[in-house]
Amino acid sequence: MKTKKILTALTLVLGVAWVGPLGAQTNLTAETSSSTDMSLGAETSPWTFDASLYGLAAGMSGNVIVKGIPSDVNVGFDEVWNHLKFGAMGTARVGYDHWALSSDVVYMDLGATKGAFTAGVEQWMVQPALEYNFCQYFDAYAGARYNSIQLTMTGPLGVNPSGTEAWWDPVIGSRIRLPVAGKLSFNVSGDIGGFGVGSELTWQAFPFFSFQFTKMASMQLGYRFLYTDYSTGSGFNQFKYDILTCGPQIGFAVHF
Repeated sequence: MKTKKILTALTLVLGVAWVGPLGAQTNLTAETSSSTDMSLGAETSPWTFDASLYGLAAGMSGNVIVKGIPSDVNVGFDEVWNHLKFGAMGTARVGYDHWALSSDVVYMDLGATKGAFTAGVEQWMVQPALEYNFCQYFDAYAGARYNSIQLTMTGPLGVNPSGTEAWWDPVIGSRIRLPVAGKLSFNVSGDIGGFGVGSELTWQAFPFFSFQFTKMASMQLGYRFLYTDYSTGSGFNQFKYDILTCGPQIGFAVHF
């Protein structure tokens, strides 16, 4: 039973790299500074730079298999938060005219203890993407999502499984932005990927509101959904991660 409990705690980490999307999810800088002041006839540079920090209050549901041992997952954000040791999430984007390169980076370090068992997980998620702006209201992008999970577990009777699982997922996506009133806009960003290259399937959807309160800064508030179905190995070497992560997300971005 203790093994079952520690595996449940571990699942708080095995997908928590999405606490933060890409993944897209990832691209919270929905408004770019290249379009500002156009109505005033001001000269604008074709170069733009956007950087953002964000956080996701996520819960998770689904199932995982670690070292051949299955565990169902149904945890809220409060449980994830209780096991968080350190986390950092952000996005950077450099654009020229209609083209842009962006990168979303998430790092999470979580730990859990149940009785004589202690578990720790470090996870990286990095998503570089190439974007194209078709018009003021629509962008499309293509990229790859890298996941790396390092698991350590110690317990009695020589139970000390550990290892690292890493994979790449190709993704394609788009973003739509619609003016609401003044500096407020409604946006929807989403992508799909995996295609059997890494995960069998991964997708995300992120509807959010963006408020450009100054020329160089904006805030975003929305709700993110992210699903990943990845598996490898068999028997005692089987690893499976079939999880839906979702929750409210808030971000702050600067634009140059």
